[in-house]
Amino acid sequence: MKAKTLKKILINFTLILGVLGSISAVKVLADTVYYKGHAVYWNYGRFCPLKDWSFSEVQSSVFWHSATANSVSSGRQRPCVLARAECHIGVLGHATAAWNCYD
Repeated sequence: MKAKTLKKILINFTLILGVLGSISAVKVLADTVYYKGHAVYWNYGRFCPLKDWSFSEVQSSVFWHSATANSVSSGRQRPCVLARAECHIGVLGHATAAWNCYD
């Protein structure tokens, strides 16, 4: 086997491993957002080895609150209770997350 052919095979193999590694990475973002001057914890992103699920978590110590992942809602939760929503979106699906607080 020629050196150029072997080099091309190794480069392609490395690129494929890099792409597969990026697909299996978990994307999670956590923020402190504010509602009427009060801090609200919000965690959202995609999880599972192939990013099959969208999720959203929200928690407030002051307000009733809810989390939404794509079209799935956690329902209203009382203060200090974690609200979590998950939605199966597949590898190519788009993850959309939201939070809501109620007076």
